[in-house]
Amino acid sequence: MTKDEYVRTLEKRAADEVADIIHDDYCDGYVDGLKKAIELSKELDEPKKVVIPQFIADWIREAAQPSNLATISVMYSDAIRYGKHIDWLKNHDNQRLLLKALLYGYEVEKEPKYLVKIKGICQGNQWLDYEVVGDKRYFEINSESEKYKTYFTKQWLKDNWPEYDAYNSAGLLEFEEVEDD
Repeated sequence: MTKDEYVRTLEKRAADEVADIIHDDYCDGYVDGLKKAIELSKELDEPKKVVIPQFIADWIREAAQPSNLATISVMYSDAIRYGKHIDWLKNHDNQRLLLKALLYGYEVEKEPKYLVKIKGICQGNQWLDYEVVGDKRYFEINSESEKYKTYFTKQWLKDNWPEYDAYNSAGLLEFEEVEDD
């Protein structure tokens, strides 16, 4: 039963009682109690959406079925049959998180953003930046500026900067996490 259904049930019961009762202290107290319960139940918090990693949100979309139980069944089968995200699913806290995500809804965890320095090349307040000019993409070293994109997620760098894996594997990248809304 949702909060709204509960409130409607209490309101109907209170209305029925007011119509059917002989007013005495007991019945009036009962109706007053129902009215107080209605007020309090309206103040209840709705369950909050949980925050899940992007790969789990993608997995939920892939496995989506008409019911949450069927979706869980498909996800569990994927995990057993293909080993898909099995390590994540083995954790009991993650299992609870998945159930809450399906029951109450979810938000996707924001991937952290970084300022990126290339060791030995960037100095002082110089950072890797990105600029699109016409059809061409440029990764350069500049100081922070509104003109250039300087905040990156690691996934964005992997997807858009062909040299990322080489620089990162060689230990030449230095990351400084930033807040970017």
